[in-house]
Amino acid sequence: MKKILIISVIISTLTSCKIAHSLIELNKTKAKTHSYTIDDKKLIFVPMHHIGKKKFYDNVKSIVTDSKNKGFIVYYELISTDFTTDSLLKDTIRRKVRKLKGFSGTYKENAESNFFKKYIQQPSYSDLGTDDKDLRADVNYLQLINQWEKVNGQIILDSLDLHTPFTVKFNKNVFYSKSQYNKIFIEYRNDYLINLIKNSPDKKILILYGAGHRKDFKKRINSKGH
Repeated sequence: MKKILIISVIISTLTSCKIAHSLIELNKTKAKTHSYTIDDKKLIFVPMHHIGKKKFYDNVKSIVTDSKNKGFIVYYELISTDFTTDSLLKDTIRRKVRKLKGFSGTYKENAESNFFKKYIQQPSYSDLGTDDKDLRADVNYLQLINQWEKVNGQIILDSLDLHTPFTVKFNKNVFYSKSQYNKIFIEYRNDYLINLIKNSPDKKILILYGAGHRKDFKKRINSKGH
């Protein structure tokens, strides 16, 4: 009974934080690798997650180091916050992003159950072994919000969105479907990544991207005959 209760708490916390990986993935100590090709390019995809065990991230670092020694360039997931010098626009986009996420801060900070104390937040990519030769292969938040509003309509900021400081804990229920979320956060970004790879001169690429991206990434490559 106690075990069932703990799992129920975990599932509830994972859902509230929208962490895509399962309890099994949280406890992984080794990262999987998946090999693909696009044209004459060799790809290795390493599914990542936002929080996990230190041993898992140590293993990812070993994969990065080994791959770079073999001539691979790392393409990593990271939506950029550097998209404008207009402070008002930047503030508006940040608030719209927070509304979509449903919370502020990191996933680790929002996983309130004591169960999550034994896990760590995903380290920075530089701590995982990347350097200035590697590439942030992702959109920025302005592109993301523009695409969301193009597909799903304008995001309306209410009083709570507008008047809650970013330093204050923020939790709201989501206002969209899983399909709407995946269309932008998964499919749109995967298309961006694939186009970036296709137009790149790099022939050997190690991809560090969220586990939730891999199945759609594979499907898109297969559908285009790669």
